Amino acid sequence: MYLRLDIRAKILLLLLTNLLMFKSISTKEHFILSTIMFILITIFSSFKHGFRIYSIYLFFALYEMFFGQVTTIKIFDTFMLVSALMFKTIYLPICAGIILVDGTKVSELITFLRKIKIPNSFIIVLAVIFRFFPIMLRDYKHISNSLKMKGIGLSKFYYIRYPLKFMEYVFVPYVIISSNIANELSISCLCRGIENSENATSIQVLKFEIVDYIFILFIIIMSYVVFTL
Repeated sequence: MYLRLDIRAKILLLLLTNLLMFKSISTKEHFILSTIMFILITIFSSFKHGFRIYSIYLFFALYEMFFGQVTTIKIFDTFMLVSALMFKTIYLPICAGIILVDGTKVSELITFLRKIKIPNSFIIVLAVIFRFFPIMLRDYKHISNSLKMKGIGLSKFYYIRYPLKFMEYVFVPYVIISSNIANELSISCLCRGIENSENATSIQVLKFEIVDYIFILFIIIMSYVVFTL
């Protein structure tokens, strides 16, 4: 059971993490912020998702601080250091995105976008994108499980050893399924009258709770501390 946040509080966190991408932060400060984001994902989203992405962050951070200084293979070392820098740059926005997507309904997103007077054409696109990627991940798991039932892709490095089989068994059906998903989501949004030019009514009510006020206060304090260092 995870705590629920108002979508406006989540978007505020997303904006903050995107601003942090352009600020120079020391390794220690970035580690503290990354740990805080992992804790927030655990509280407001999913421990499993948070642990996975935090493990990747720790791997790159440890490599950059220790192993990258002793590795003698120049090409490999350069590739890993560049990958570590890129991942650390986008890590905070990714965490905020996970919190936003995991616990937010499409109806909440549409209600929020209508309140800030976003054109309906953009609302349709954003609503489809918002639901597209979670469904893509779910369908990828379905494809993977069906292939494993047939004895395909049982080992972790199977598709690395046989990249052409990945294209045949996973990528091609995945593209077809993704195309169908995009069409179905677009039709679903249109059937709900999202493109209606009249003032829309909604049963979804956006309301701040106590946890939202505490969360926003925490974000303000964290922003003040980070940007005044």
